[in-house]
Amino acid sequence: METTLLFFALPQEASAFVTRARTRQWLLSPAGLPAPRAGLQRFAGRNLEVWVTGMGPAHADRAGRMALETTRPTRVFTCGVAGALNPEARVGAVFHEFDAGFPGAERLPCPPSRPGRMVTRDRVIVTQAEKARLYAETGADLVDMESAVLRDLARARGIPSATVRSVSDTAHGDLVLDFNRIYTAEMTLHTGRLALEIARAPWKIPALIRFGGDARRASLALAEVLLDTLG
Repeated sequence: METTLLFFALPQEASAFVTRARTRQWLLSPAGLPAPRAGLQRFAGRNLEVWVTGMGPAHADRAGRMALETTRPTRVFTCGVAGALNPEARVGAVFHEFDAGFPGAERLPCPPSRPGRMVTRDRVIVTQAEKARLYAETGADLVDMESAVLRDLARARGIPSATVRSVSDTAHGDLVLDFNRIYTAEMTLHTGRLALEIARAPWKIPALIRFGGDARRASLALAEVLLDTLG
């Protein structure tokens, strides 16, 4: 039976899609894992699986290897929100990039999704200046922390893959916080560091709330594109 495998880094990125896929009876409740690990989640349906890997390249590599040892999908999607490098990209815009011969590529709705170039880095790109430099160096539209790792794993196994991501923050300003400072070396959120950052700059709270709203909006836009593509 043909199986589609979707990867998301964080539960917040996956929730909109998972909720709607359950409504359509595409997915069941969380499925068991062959090797349970903190931060890793799996949702399974008859011909669809969603894995939540955890943030960053190391988590993506571990979860990707586990997923691809558990099932042999016919195609892989790497999904979630991402930072914009292209100055024209707006919050909620969806971009896609896929391998030649990717099954169902013609179903990617354009618009609202548009072809784009993606780049992966091992840290959060925080400042407007960093975004501008990376855009000049790579010409990529978006930057994330997991997609290249997961797609390399798929390609090594001869499985076609695609990245579909939506913009959570634009190229026109710095992120409200330096998220590299509030995540541990294992890329898990350190709540104490977050509390300290907020205590040092409480005036950033409204901007943090807006950032959370933008990320939710981006996740909703992404879910709609994925549902149209898979439906």
